[in-house]
Amino acid sequence: MELRSRHVWCAGVTALVLAAGADGAVQAADFYKGKRIQFLVGSSSGGGYDTFARVLARHYGKHIAGNPTFIVQNIPGASSRKVADYIYNKAPKDGTAIAAVFSGIPTEPLVNPDKVHFDARKFTWIGSANRGTFVGFVWATAPVTTLEGLKTKEMIVGASGGATYDYPALANELLGLNFKIISGYTGTKQIGLAMERGEVHGNAGTTWASIKTQHTNWLKEKKIKVFVQYGRTKHPELQDVPKMRDLAKNEADRQALNLMYVRQEYQRPYIAPPGLPADRVKLLRTAFDATMKDAAYLDEAKKRRLEIAPLSGAEVEALIAEVYKTPKPVVERVRAILNKRPKAPPKKSKKKQ
Repeated sequence: MELRSRHVWCAGVTALVLAAGADGAVQAADFYKGKRIQFLVGSSSGGGYDTFARVLARHYGKHIAGNPTFIVQNIPGASSRKVADYIYNKAPKDGTAIAAVFSGIPTEPLVNPDKVHFDARKFTWIGSANRGTFVGFVWATAPVTTLEGLKTKEMIVGASGGATYDYPALANELLGLNFKIISGYTGTKQIGLAMERGEVHGNAGTTWASIKTQHTNWLKEKKIKVFVQYGRTKHPELQDVPKMRDLAKNEADRQALNLMYVRQEYQRPYIAPPGLPADRVKLLRTAFDATMKDAAYLDEAKKRRLEIAPLSGAEVEALIAEVYKTPKPVVERVRAILNKRPKAPPKKSKKKQ
């Protein structure tokens, strides 16, 4: 009799657990019905991050139960730290706010601890739409157009933060190159316009995918030259372009470069606030993975010349955990170099009329 009672009790508990699980799944599925998801982009409109995000936004919702509407808003500034701070500290922690951030955000707490208000390891990492290769490019008529030439001649490059500043700055300090960095641009699109105006020769830290998207005609007309790539291996389409990594003189240099170059592995990352309910995290991640395989999404990406090579949220998390194992002396060395970043000028107060 006692054994039978125990079986009945266990069966009842199992039924309750299954019912609770089913109820949770139903609640998760119903949560997004009729809702809007605020999709913030941590860069100016028209650039590579913005283009990737807007294409994603047009397809992502149909893979989320309830089919929420995505509202895209650009919040450029401080190499995406501005939008990352908002997502971490102020955005609703219910899955109705996500962001597209620069791939340098995971390492910002390491190299810029005084300028951030977030722990990158605690974000909800949804995934990355692309892993790829950062490159530098210049006008074909610039005074110096080769990596070898940079050892003795100056190249003027525009910077908007992130890799556009960090990569040439590191190359100057670690490898003895001669980039002259002009900061203050709001994005890669603006740097391209500055090139046309003759203000700078090129951009030393953007993605090959962005160049193919934003500067298709320049490539076809051979107006620009890609003079360096930063990947661990050469991009299949850039076999004749040298790697910056090959200039490293010792292991310490290689570790320092790797700390910053790892961002290429999660080139187009998307985040949500920390502390999201587990069912929302699963929904957002599963829907993201499904979108990366969606035929309509891939077709639009192809038409816009966007390279899609996704990582799951779990894969991005694992890479970030690995980055945080970088030896402290290496981190401090890189931090000292990047602390020389120019500060944004103070805002002028409006005069009273």
